Amino acid sequence: MKKDNIVSTLKDYKKSLEGILSRFSRGRDSIFIRTEDDPIYRQSVLEIIDFLSDAIGKNQYSSMIADHFNEGLSNFYHSPSYKSVENIIGILGAAITRLERQPDLLVKKKSEEFLRQKQNVFIIHGSDEAKWRELKDILQNELRLNPIVLQEQADIGKTLIEKFEHYADTCSYAIAIFTPDDQVTNNGEQYVQARPNVIYELGWFCGRLGRSGVMLLLKEGTSVFSDFGGIVQKRFATNVKEKLSEIKTDLISCGILDKM
Repeated sequence: MKKDNIVSTLKDYKKSLEGILSRFSRGRDSIFIRTEDDPIYRQSVLEIIDFLSDAIGKNQYSSMIADHFNEGLSNFYHSPSYKSVENIIGILGAAITRLERQPDLLVKKKSEEFLRQKQNVFIIHGSDEAKWRELKDILQNELRLNPIVLQEQADIGKTLIEKFEHYADTCSYAIAIFTPDDQVTNNGEQYVQARPNVIYELGWFCGRLGRSGVMLLLKEGTSVFSDFGGIVQKRFATNVKEKLSEIKTDLISCGILDKM
């Protein structure tokens, strides 16, 4: 689909949502969406999320719209809030502006997606070799996926960060294993956390694939930054295999793994 057609469609959706927003009615204690606009709004948001994903692949806008949509329904009446509709309109405006300013964005997105392979899952890990090897075995032998472990890949004449980005760009999903590798003292308080490279790589994948494209396996006793609160987290006591069923369910849910 051409950029102009995508922008035109997004502008139509934006105009429709602006109309819905303008028709909110004010009650005694709150402001409500009109009854007849409610189903139109809900359907429009789902269509917008799918349209953006189909047009430019995995993107931050779809995730942000979904978050605001769900947050807007988390009230006593389960009715879309004025603020959530307003926020979604703002996100649409930002997406439209970016597409208009960067005409090569669609080409870039399609190029990135061409490189990615559905079955490629990047394993982000620290110094606990036993845990990443266990995860690799689960992905490879039980789920029939292709785990990518950076240290096992050829250097191909690249620096470490270039090598990481090269192989990361071929993956459609990433799983990070947070193990208690580093002891930190902060204001007299001691705690253990994952290695800095693990934290960096997880953040990189969140930016590239969105929160729905990553999973965090957290060994009990390991501290985690609050910034990662929106990422799927699975805590295990001793072995990664404790979470095999949950890992499989999530990979099926996000389309990486076919139903078995």
